[in-house]
Amino acid sequence: MTRTFATIATVAALTAGTAFADAHSPSMGEGFDMLQTALMSDFEQMGIPTDTLDNLTLGQIAAIKTIVESDEEDNQKQRIEAIIANN
Repeated sequence: MTRTFATIATVAALTAGTAFADAHSPSMGEGFDMLQTALMSDFEQMGIPTDTLDNLTLGQIAAIKTIVESDEEDNQKQRIEAIIANN
């Protein structure tokens, strides 16, 4: 009986934890959209057309975000445009 109760308690805890995580973490699509939105103003400041964001993969967006957030401002725009051109 004690073993059955422990098993039920473990399953309930795991199920509740999963449900909580699902309710409080953004889906992959939402995360992708958030990255695109975050880069939109950076693109506008650099004079890069924002419509190019729609054609980029998650990997390309992550690479561009890394470039934008880096301390190196030398040839930042050219590096970003090279990633876009390789799409």
